[in-house]
Amino acid sequence: MGIATVYRNIKSLVEEEILQEVLLPGDNPRFEIAGHKHHHHFQCTQCQRVFDVHACPGDMSRLAPKGFTVENHDLTLYGNCKDCAAGAAT
Repeated sequence: MGIATVYRNIKSLVEEEILQEVLLPGDNPRFEIAGHKHHHHFQCTQCQRVFDVHACPGDMSRLAPKGFTVENHDLTLYGNCKDCAAGAAT
């Protein structure tokens, strides 16, 4: 199967709202199944795997400058995943 076919099918799945794009700063787009509740991500700085974080700090409007309106937010945590942290400890 050619790479163009893969990208064409990914584009189609995004348009059909079966997949959604996950954009992490400085990284290529990733995709996950659409329809997840609001969540954030954790990226391991060693193995580069990305994990879902199902907690959210909530209303971010208190962090915005006075008079600004927050419409949405993304939060990405960075560090070592459990596997990489265990490998570094041995």
